[in-house]
Amino acid sequence: MTRSPYLRHLAMSMGTRVAMIVLRLLRNVLLARILGPSERGLFALLSALPELISAVTSGGLNSAIAYQAAQQRAMGLLLSQVLVFGCLLGGLATWLGVWLLREFGASLEITRQLGLLAWLLLLAVPLAVLKNGLLNLHNASGGVEGYNGLRLIESAAPLLLFLALFWMWQTAALEAALITWLAGLGLVVAVGCWWLSHNHELALRWDRQGQNELLHYSAKSHPETLFRQVISRADYLFISTLLGSTALGFYAMASAAADLLTIVTEAVTTPLMKRLLQQGEGIESLTAMALRLTSTVMICACAGMALLGEWLIVTLFGAEYRPAYPALLALLPGSLGLCFVSTLRLDLLGKNRPGSISLATGLGALLNLVLNLVLIPRYGIVGAAIASSATYLAVAACLLALYCRLNRVPVWQTLFILPGDLVSVRNLLTRSPA
Repeated sequence: MTRSPYLRHLAMSMGTRVAMIVLRLLRNVLLARILGPSERGLFALLSALPELISAVTSGGLNSAIAYQAAQQRAMGLLLSQVLVFGCLLGGLATWLGVWLLREFGASLEITRQLGLLAWLLLLAVPLAVLKNGLLNLHNASGGVEGYNGLRLIESAAPLLLFLALFWMWQTAALEAALITWLAGLGLVVAVGCWWLSHNHELALRWDRQGQNELLHYSAKSHPETLFRQVISRADYLFISTLLGSTALGFYAMASAAADLLTIVTEAVTTPLMKRLLQQGEGIESLTAMALRLTSTVMICACAGMALLGEWLIVTLFGAEYRPAYPALLALLPGSLGLCFVSTLRLDLLGKNRPGSISLATGLGALLNLVLNLVLIPRYGIVGAAIASSATYLAVAACLLALYCRLNRVPVWQTLFILPGDLVSVRNLLTRSPA
């Protein structure tokens, strides 16, 4: 019996995610203790904006190129589309947005907080778009090793560069953090292009038929990606506007602690991304089993985080970040919902259902905005966390209902691990791929 690459990819993805968590945790500890809550909040706002802006300008692009890469389309064609529909349009939209904000929104709190630093987005947005595109091209085409390598660089480079730069420039910690953030993005892009060129032909070219196919799929996926960014980043904007950068610093630390739990979801979905997008024989049982395993482990992880979260925050980030703990507790149910959303999204994209995902995510985004407006003025960052959790659980319920209806799978078979799952996992991991 020949051992399949799934076991190796799963172990590699789990190890990569553990290393990423450790590296990002170290960086968050340094930033929290050196910058303090106010500047940490400003840094969190700046680093969150590129993802939100790119979602507005080219939201469905990543889903479209991932789907086409899984179907073995030419990499040169897909990369050309990322550069044109992603980087170029994103850069132009960023320039227009920053100019309008400084010309007509000078009285807004967010404009005063960002100041001249807003112009850094002209570089950050295209880099973020290209980085995300390269990650999707590597993973969806089966290049799990390249994907994991890039994720490690993405986590390690900013930490090491920040240590070096702060050692030389201790009076300008925020500037050092911003420079190393941008340098880390640039390094991932450079290595990602080089790595992709070793396995694929990267001659940039244009194909009208390929362009039309991508735009058609991207148009159906664009609302979903935009709404997903609204759900994940609207709380940052609301907190920054209504409560200020110090409160945002507390919330960023709560989010950083909750993000530790994503090791479970990413470790499972990374090696399965290509299979979920391609679909094929046995995919219904594979997806249901992945949901059961991740949800069971995630429930245990959330319980552990609830017990140890306050100690973790105070020990790592300092006693001044203790107000982040109540928000962390409120974020944990959303982490459970997110583990369902991540797996179901890939499965439904593979079933060519981007429009259905967009509808469910759009309803979630609307719910999120309403809840943020109602809860943040009354409950502060805890209200934002409640809004986030309620949204992810609602979107997960919608996608799960759609998945169960399409595959005729009972809901209870997706929730908790079953006695036969361990045997099935063993068979899956040791079976030769077709």
